Amino acid sequence: MDIPGARQHDEVNIHSVDFPGLGTLEAIPNGNAAFFTDRMGIADTIVNTGRYSLRWPGWAAIWRPLKDLGFLDETPVPGLGDGTISPMDFMDKFLAPRLIYQDNEKDLVAMLNIFEGFMAGKKMRLTSTLLIERDLDTGLMAMSKGVAYSAVTAAKMIANKQITDTGVLSPMFHIPEAPFLERLKKRGITVTETLEEIQD
Repeated sequence: MDIPGARQHDEVNIHSVDFPGLGTLEAIPNGNAAFFTDRMGIADTIVNTGRYSLRWPGWAAIWRPLKDLGFLDETPVPGLGDGTISPMDFMDKFLAPRLIYQDNEKDLVAMLNIFEGFMAGKKMRLTSTLLIERDLDTGLMAMSKGVAYSAVTAAKMIANKQITDTGVLSPMFHIPEAPFLERLKKRGITVTETLEEIQD
């Protein structure tokens, strides 16, 4: 299914998911899920797949009218400033200073992966969750921790010869999963997995 960006936040394209420890979140279509099944070589065995951004309930309802009114348009508007300012420029300049995190506020990185299929003749569900919070003591944002700690961990594994392949590498194929996740765990980033049988 191809969902254009202009319709990404439409109510018909949004569904809810329950995230352990957070509650109900909105799932908004984001990106080409088939890219990953193709890369992993499992596209022929997949019935349904999807990729979504998770947001607090109400997020899509905020952006839907702004998009419909053209506030995300990057085309300059004649008569607005010197004629080079677009609605998106205005939104950025006007809202960005008002949306800066305060010292006592946290951002979150929440990742939820759900896999359903058959294992040993039984219908099973594997759920993988990751939740990172801002460190208020250091000020490090959750997004910064998730990106930087992962990159540093991979760089150390290359330096320590735990990753020996050369050239352009893919995290899906070239990073040893167990030692990578163990190193991240020592930095406070933990991936939790649960496996359960699906009862019809």
